Amino acid sequence: MLLDAIRRQFGGDVDSVPSFNDAHGSARVAVRIVDQAAGLADARGL
Repeated sequence: MLLDAIRRQFGGDVDSVPSFNDAHGSARVAVRIVDQAAGLADARGL
């Protein structure tokens, strides 16, 4: 779910969550993506 949220925001060329974290060192970005992933999971009933 987290990788889906990352790819929705930053495009499909993101290979993995760790590579995304390495490219975006700010905790603010990570927290925002986790929030979006939680919303996606809720919308999908997970």
